Amino acid sequence: MGDSDKVVVITGATRGIGKNTALYFAERGYTVVGTGRNEQLLNELDQQLRELSPRSHCLHLDVQQRSSVQKAIGQIRNIVSNVDVWINNAGAFAAIGPTWEVDPEVWINDVSTNLFGVFHCVQGAVPLMLEQGAGRIINVVGGGTTREFKYGNGYGTSKTAIARFTENLNAELQDTGVMAFALDPGLNDTDMTKYQRETEAGQTYFPRITQAFAEHRDAPAHLAPTLAYLVGEGKLDAYQGRIVSIHEDADKLQEKANELQNEDYFKLRMKKIENIGRR
Repeated sequence: MGDSDKVVVITGATRGIGKNTALYFAERGYTVVGTGRNEQLLNELDQQLRELSPRSHCLHLDVQQRSSVQKAIGQIRNIVSNVDVWINNAGAFAAIGPTWEVDPEVWINDVSTNLFGVFHCVQGAVPLMLEQGAGRIINVVGGGTTREFKYGNGYGTSKTAIARFTENLNAELQDTGVMAFALDPGLNDTDMTKYQRETEAGQTYFPRITQAFAEHRDAPAHLAPTLAYLVGEGKLDAYQGRIVSIHEDADKLQEKANELQNEDYFKLRMKKIENIGRR
């Protein structure tokens, strides 16, 4: 099967990492189904994608709404014959500040979009892939997944939950031909990080992010799409259920794949002091 026969569905595809990834896959011959909520941006993306990959489409999809996801699944079934890769990229990060001071509704919206959105989409995507007997689901994680992320507790907590969710999901899918991966895209220049740099709350609590951009320590825009593409193409299947990151060299990841075996590399684990267990 050539790339021209392959299909990728991307949530949150109208902006930032999602848009970059959609265009990257389209440039390489994939049929891209880009989804989002903003109709104007969807129309603009649809035109861009079709110029690169004529069979591509854009669909309205609100990941927080199960009914919206199920409607999109029905549309996808009518548009394409298969879904090879599903990328859960849609995310939110607006609750910035001490956990006890942020607006509860904003905090809950961040968590709902990031975590429940992935859950809703997985419930839609997995049955499609099980029918095919193959497929790869990529769940985008982010800041706070593997370390503390003070003043971004809602975002960091939900992204950490996605990493564990991915490991659990992949274990459930063992021997089905369907795999799940978590992908850390690094710090990218997006509307989300602009919000962190330009709002009063962001400037107050995240000066290190502004400094990172000033020092050009943000990730080049192509890295996350490139890594997602390698995962989608099956180049990193050994890392299923694990977190792959743009901070690692993709070629070296492939070279070291045989060292994983039953080790806990690239997974969330708690390191304990030795010899303190009950006897």
